Amino acid sequence: MARAAFRQAYDESLRQELQGRGLPDGTPQAPEGDLARWAWERETGVRQFPARVRELCDCDDEAFVGALLLDAREEENPHLQHEAVVERWARHTRTALAWGRYAIGQAEREAAACAPAVRRAPLEALDDAYQDAAVLAARCREAQLRATALHDRMQAALAAGPGGQLVGECRAAALARFAEAQPEAWHRVREVTTRHRAECPEQTEGCPHCHRALAAVLADSLHDGTDEDDDAGRPEEDVDVTYGDRYALLTDLPDSAVVAVADAAAGDDSALCGFGWAAEDGATGHGYSLASSSGEAEVIGICAAALSLLDHYKDAPVVVLCDSVQAVKAVDAALGAGDAETARRVCVFPESRELMHRLVRHRHRVQVRWLKGHVGHELNEAADALARFALRRVTGRIPSGAVRREETRILRSLGREPGPLSVAA
Repeated sequence: MARAAFRQAYDESLRQELQGRGLPDGTPQAPEGDLARWAWERETGVRQFPARVRELCDCDDEAFVGALLLDAREEENPHLQHEAVVERWARHTRTALAWGRYAIGQAEREAAACAPAVRRAPLEALDDAYQDAAVLAARCREAQLRATALHDRMQAALAAGPGGQLVGECRAAALARFAEAQPEAWHRVREVTTRHRAECPEQTEGCPHCHRALAAVLADSLHDGTDEDDDAGRPEEDVDVTYGDRYALLTDLPDSAVVAVADAAAGDDSALCGFGWAAEDGATGHGYSLASSSGEAEVIGICAAALSLLDHYKDAPVVVLCDSVQAVKAVDAALGAGDAETARRVCVFPESRELMHRLVRHRHRVQVRWLKGHVGHELNEAADALARFALRRVTGRIPSGAVRREETRILRSLGREPGPLSVAA
């Protein structure tokens, strides 16, 4: 788990261990990456993969995800099971699942917008999208199991080989070096491991198949500074303190600055999301879009709020607060670099990418800062209520004839009245 989650730090510890033993780099031949190629050559003695497998190996990520979607929707692709492809298949299943939810969101939005008398075709399309998503989920599980089986088999073959003892000694010593050099990281690994083993049914066997999934979760958490699914309620000590400090220093803003809070609400099975925002001057807004995760939904909310206020206030600087660390970091990085592609890891779908490209053009007038969520902040509560309203509206949970009445009721309950910016986006 430590090797997978902290690859760079562990590799450096292993390099030092090999150097201390007078061995060349890479002596323990246990590749953590490109394992399938190593396995294929080792077991068959053949360096060249079949043509269809090479195509899957050589195509870019977007084309590979397209192949996974085709596998689920049209015809099962047997070449995904090839050892040269299994690891890549397992890595990209999450993205493919997100695009499956995107199709559900599109179909759901179209069905909700239709009059009841003409909903048959949209509802059939929605049913097809759900079936595709179910197949994607099943294939995702299969990919994870096959990748784990490949990894375990190759490690077992390596350990049984003539260099198995040397590999074990070098890895154990490198892990000890890692623990000494990275005590905080080692503590996180131990903490996650202990918590997992308390409930895992395979704990008596040492959880032999769990480490890779746990390492992926830990690596994502460390990379983003937050869980991708829900970061608004994380403990304060887990949040990058620079964002807390910056929010506490709103006094550094000029008097002309327009401050707003943005929030989002994401669905479970569908990529449909709602967003809402509320500004200090009384302005509000809400709307809906499609997002691959709660983090991307929050990015959409930030961008929509900032762009609305930029358009209304031609010269004033705009500051948008948000309780998602992941979204704040993504937008902050894009504004700082002047390049929307910096946020590509979070902004998966075209809707958020288009908004980010528009926002970056105004980078010198916009700031985004973190705000601790669900602590009774008036603007945060207003934005949250509007986001949930927008999600209920787009998913058809509010009758079309009652939308305006429900919106007015929500705004008045928040002490606000519909104004020039209080319109759905």
